[in-house]
Amino acid sequence: MRIRNKLLLAITVPVALLILQILLVNVFIRELQHAVNFISSAHETIENSFSAVDLVTDLRAESKQLPVSFMTDGVVQSDDVQPFRVGFDLLSERVRAIGTGVADQSASDSEAAVLAAFDRVRSELEATTAALSADAADMDTLLERAIFLDAALASLSGALEELTVDLRADLQIAVDREREIHNRPIIAGIAIGVLTVVMLLFFTWLVVDRHFVARLSSLSRSMLSIASGDLRAYVPESKASDEISEMAKALKVFRDTAVEVEEKNLRQVAEARQRLIDAIETIAEGFSLYDSEDRLILSNRRYQDLVQPNTNEALKSGAFFKDVVEAAARSGQIIDAVDREEGWIDDRLHRHKDPSGPFIQRHKPDRWIEVTEHKTSDGGTVAIYADITEQKESELALLEAKQRAEEATELVSRKNATLEGLSAQLSKYLSPQIYSSIFSGQQTVEIASKRKKLSVLFADIVGFTETADTLESEELTNLLNNYLTEMSQIALRNGATIDKYIGDEIMMFFGDPETLGVRKDAAACVRTAVEMQLRGKELERHWRNLGIEKPFRMRIGVNTGYCTVGNFGSEDRMDYTIIGNEVNLAARLQTLAEPGRIAIAHETFSLVRDQFNATESEPRIVKGFDKPVRNYLVDLPASDEAGVEPMHTISRDGLSVTLEVKKISPDDRAQAIKEIEHLLILLNRNN
Repeated sequence: MRIRNKLLLAITVPVALLILQILLVNVFIRELQHAVNFISSAHETIENSFSAVDLVTDLRAESKQLPVSFMTDGVVQSDDVQPFRVGFDLLSERVRAIGTGVADQSASDSEAAVLAAFDRVRSELEATTAALSADAADMDTLLERAIFLDAALASLSGALEELTVDLRADLQIAVDREREIHNRPIIAGIAIGVLTVVMLLFFTWLVVDRHFVARLSSLSRSMLSIASGDLRAYVPESKASDEISEMAKALKVFRDTAVEVEEKNLRQVAEARQRLIDAIETIAEGFSLYDSEDRLILSNRRYQDLVQPNTNEALKSGAFFKDVVEAAARSGQIIDAVDREEGWIDDRLHRHKDPSGPFIQRHKPDRWIEVTEHKTSDGGTVAIYADITEQKESELALLEAKQRAEEATELVSRKNATLEGLSAQLSKYLSPQIYSSIFSGQQTVEIASKRKKLSVLFADIVGFTETADTLESEELTNLLNNYLTEMSQIALRNGATIDKYIGDEIMMFFGDPETLGVRKDAAACVRTAVEMQLRGKELERHWRNLGIEKPFRMRIGVNTGYCTVGNFGSEDRMDYTIIGNEVNLAARLQTLAEPGRIAIAHETFSLVRDQFNATESEPRIVKGFDKPVRNYLVDLPASDEAGVEPMHTISRDGLSVTLEVKKISPDDRAQAIKEIEHLLILLNRNN
């Protein structure tokens, strides 16, 4: 039966009982109303009876007055009967009222007696009236009529009294019935009410409690148990086909499905856990996972080997981290915990509670374990224990190797410094270009040569022997080195390759091993010659200020042509130099120039004529050449026009200063200013 039908049944029965109660109460009310009407009618009839008795008494008194009136007046007329007739009419109304009231009563015999007596009274009254109407009415007749009338009235009075008695009896019966009927609805209402309550309670227990509340409570408990995770909770079964049964069936299907899903998930979790265990067992590091209460959840064998190496008892899930740490400290395998177990345990627990990065533990014998811990999102701790002994040993080996390497590096540095010193010293014997090309690998040290078009410059000091004779050897050496240094700086600044120094003569060339092109190389060569001559004049004035009577003066020859350039000599010793007629011609042109002048060949002039002014001299026959050689003398500009930095010289007793501003770097210039200011302070102090 459906729940709706059961509810309708549970409601219908009390409603039917309520309707029955209303019907019964209605019946009882009608009976009570009838009884009340009966009692009211009985009361009215009794009152009419009493009134009739009183009227009868009055009529009997009136009837007794007829003879008295005759005896007083000597005659009785019809008008003398009129009061009696009025009373009789009133009595007639009372008798009719009594008859109407007694119609519903049980006193029918008494009523008949009253009516018979009343008819008798009426007859006697009519007879008396007739007798009085006759002229022959006498005293006897009147007495007779009075007696008969009084007897009829007495009979009527007795009938009325009997009727009153009967009515009183009926009234008592009606009152008793009214009382009985008055209590009956109350009893019936109470009974039906009690029955209704009982039926309601019964149906409530039967339908609501037993069929609804009990089943729903049981179903609710099952739902709560399932919701709390108890998928094995009992689900009530019912053979009924109502909605609660369908809910129970649906819950059972849900539970069975959840159980199946749970079993499937548990299988998957178990498989995943086993795969995880298999995976972490294969790694070389120790692995552990502790929950938020520091109980071991998962670990591998390697973890136990590292934290408890001397026990065969496997770590069990649920073991507390503190117990594991204390056991590890007591094992004596952790070097850091020896002689300070409590302190080490406290430090280890603190690190575990608040991980701050990897740290290293030293285990016996000579083992290093790197521990890395991290907090999980649920407050647990995952840790990796890596055996880094080989790494540490490698680090130690690397440290030793590094120390040896540093020692070797230091030795190599010292040797390199020595070699650099030697190299720097050797570089003094080579042109910077040759030196750089050899050390950079661009130039091989082997006997080889090539043909290139070069510009060659020879510079020679005129009258060197005469000047040397007037100087001491030390002064001559300083003077010559000063001269060669100044000229070499100009040559190197313009890109010249200095071939060699031949006594007081300088030989250089442009275009190898680095070249700017034949025309630019020629221009650089002539520019170098011009700057050398201008610088030579500056030095000449400087030397004169130093007291040298015959300072050096030089002449320069320049030629451009194809030369053979390369390494010449033996396998044991060689020079990087140039040879050829063009080299010889440059040397011969140098002899043609006057002191302080520059002689250049026609080939060179044709390449630099747009940049330098030169005056052609008379062709000359030189040694080694059959034909006269065309030559040109270069016009020398002023020092500032040629861009040559003048030399500022002060030379007197106790003071010697030489200043060339462009040669001083910006850093050295600041230091030079400080030194000069210091000299000024010294001079001012001694004034």
